[in-house]
Amino acid sequence: MRHFDIAKWADFVGDSAREGERAAMQAHLASGCRKCRHTAELLRKVAAVARRHSQVQVPDYALRCARAIFLLQQPEKVQILPRIPARLLYDSFREPLPAGVRTQQRLSRQALYQAGDYSLDLRLENESGTSRVTLVGQIQNRKQPGKRLGGVPVLLFSGKQVLGQAVSNSLGEFQMEYAPTKRLRLYVPVRQAGKRIELPLNHFARERKGAANARDGFGPLGGESRRRAGNRARAPKPERKNGN
Repeated sequence: MRHFDIAKWADFVGDSAREGERAAMQAHLASGCRKCRHTAELLRKVAAVARRHSQVQVPDYALRCARAIFLLQQPEKVQILPRIPARLLYDSFREPLPAGVRTQQRLSRQALYQAGDYSLDLRLENESGTSRVTLVGQIQNRKQPGKRLGGVPVLLFSGKQVLGQAVSNSLGEFQMEYAPTKRLRLYVPVRQAGKRIELPLNHFARERKGAANARDGFGPLGGESRRRAGNRARAPKPERKNGN
C-alpha cells in the first residue's frame, strides 16, 4: 500500500493538490489507511486553528515589540551603525537646591542630550528605601518634530550585559527599570537615520552606599550637599579692611 507524506496531505487539506493526485489520495483514505487518515485529520485541525487566529486583530504595540525583539535576537545580522556624537545640554544635578531643602522621598535627575538631528530627554528616579532606578526617556527629531519615532529599540548596557530594554511608542517615549551599577551605557539605534545614539551614564550610576547617603541628604544627589554647594557659590566675600 502506497502512503503519502505529510507535505502531500497538507496540500490535500489546503485544496492545493493536483486533481489526479487528489483523487488517488481520496481513494487511499477510503481504503482504510489509519495512518494517513490520522495525518489528514491532524492537518485539518491545524488549518482550522490557523484560520481562527488569522481573524485576531493584534495591537500595534504588540507588533512593534515583536519586531524589535526579533531584530535583537539576530546577532549574526546586526549592523554596526555609525555613532552620532551626543552633547549634554542640561543636567538638573548642576542646579543647587533651594536653601533649607534637605532631603526628598523621591530622588530624581533629568538630563537633555542633543545628538545630530535628534534630542534625547532622560529622567531617572529612585524611590527612598529602594535600590531600583526608573529610567523614563523620549527621543525626538529636532528638525522634524512631527515625525514619529515609534518602534525604536532602547537598550541599557553594563559592559556587555543588557540590564534593560524597551521599545519607544508612537511619541518616542520609553521606560525601563534597572539596578544601579557601574559602566552604564544607553544604546539607541535609530534605523530611520541609519545611525545610533550611544550615551555613557556612568555619572548617573550610584553605589548602594552612595544611594543611602543621598537619601539622608549627604550623598551625590542629596539635598544637603547640593544646598551647601549652592550657598558657597552665592556667599559674598568678606570685606577687607584698610591696611589688611
